[in-house]
Amino acid sequence: MKKKGLIILLLISLVSTFNVYGFSKSEMKECKMVENILLIGLDGTNDKLPKRSDTMIILTIDKLNKSLKLTSLARDTLVKIPGRGEEKLTHAYAYGQEELLIQTINENFDLDIKDYAVVNFKTFIDIVDIIGGVDIEVKEKEINHLNEAIKSCYGVKHDKDKNIEYITSSGNHNLNGYQALAYARIRKLDTIYKRDERQRMILINIAHKLSDISISKYPQIAKSILRYVKVNIAFENIIDLAFTAHELASYDISQLEFPISEYREDGRIGENGTYIVKWNKNKNIELLHQFIYSN
Repeated sequence: MKKKGLIILLLISLVSTFNVYGFSKSEMKECKMVENILLIGLDGTNDKLPKRSDTMIILTIDKLNKSLKLTSLARDTLVKIPGRGEEKLTHAYAYGQEELLIQTINENFDLDIKDYAVVNFKTFIDIVDIIGGVDIEVKEKEINHLNEAIKSCYGVKHDKDKNIEYITSSGNHNLNGYQALAYARIRKLDTIYKRDERQRMILINIAHKLSDISISKYPQIAKSILRYVKVNIAFENIIDLAFTAHELASYDISQLEFPISEYREDGRIGENGTYIVKWNKNKNIELLHQFIYSN
């Protein structure tokens, strides 16, 4: 099975201030209350090899409407990568890492993202274990696919000769690091969009778990977790924003899959039949901005 990366926000506090692009002055005043960060999950552990951004999620902290929002950007979305032409969004990171990926997202989706957090699946396992696992309701149809993925995910951080903990029943489970990674990697069961949904479920679970932790413990938790996460945000800013995020994590968390289902078309191009997602730019951008910047 091909290893797939995952992005996880272990601290909902990992947020930063965005300038808002493409809005009127009156809208800009409201949008200052909206803070976002691009969450990037890589598809490998070897830092010497180029990697793709297999997972891209925009985390929004909307203080104006008191809500958290998660927007999954489909990895196969056909976009214009500066200097490369039309390719999948996932390829931008391999060509120019965070800088080119963010530039590609900003230019294609009319955003002005500046900040990010990056993990690969090895660091993801470490972080999930630090917070004591994630609570996920596993469906009966997911069990076999989950256990197949657990086989490969276990070997990322553990001795393969030791016992592997499989999931043997449906229902609520506290998944450890390699089990959670396996859950996020399930994709042959259904669609790429369902896979994105499972990743958002993990983030939502973590957000609610962190909201139950005393905020006085946030600096200690942040220091532990930031050893595993690549960010371009100052530590003091992370802690300040954590206080806001702690309260908002108790609110409902809204989700969006982008491009929007009604305004996208899945297909294949080229001699090799490469899978891509085509999208209606005007309508998708309109709805994306409404979701991020409105109630």
